[in-house]
Amino acid sequence: MKLVDLIENIERVDEELIIFQKDIGDFNSDIILAYGKVGDGAVKEENREIYHYLIEVFLAKEFIEDWTQGLNYLPSYSETAKRLYEYAINDA
Repeated sequence: MKLVDLIENIERVDEELIIFQKDIGDFNSDIILAYGKVGDGAVKEENREIYHYLIEVFLAKEFIEDWTQGLNYLPSYSETAKRLYEYAINDA
């Protein structure tokens, strides 16, 4: 799954989940959703692939709501995903 795919359905996603990204330096990298565990070091392994912490779903939802309220248009899923990624990398 990609971040843009998640954005399309984020309202139906459990807020307790965390978004982990395979290549934290690539906006279009694959993501997984998982529950955090004490001692996991913000890294998840799935199918022998390493995924790195990006942002919690509840924070992503809050950011999207706050960001879109300040706009005078409805951004695309792709634009929203890219802005969320930038926020998670630089500001969260």
